[in-house]
Amino acid sequence: MKIDYSQARSAQAVEDDTRTDLKAKAKDACRRRITTVMSASALLNLAADAASGALGTVDMQAYAKWRAWVKEMRATWPRLAAPNMDPSIDGYWPVLPQSVTALARKY
Repeated sequence: MKIDYSQARSAQAVEDDTRTDLKAKAKDACRRRITTVMSASALLNLAADAASGALGTVDMQAYAKWRAWVKEMRATWPRLAAPNMDPSIDGYWPVLPQSVTALARKY
């Protein structure tokens, strides 16, 4: 019996693939959580209103909180790409401010 080693993979290659998969899973979870709050088209409309000065003071404050929350989300996902972490657990992610929820409903 002859063994074909041409398809053999090193432990490092397997580990690298696992790490890549974990990163993709965590990053995708982040993207889904963000776009669940506000779609891309809603965000474009909101950004246009913010840039044009069409938002009132309260909505501008909520928009600033939205941007800060998205920044926190993007800073969080790399930590959740570890083998012992589960990005589907809500408690690992930053809490969405209520004012952002109210603003998102308008768009």
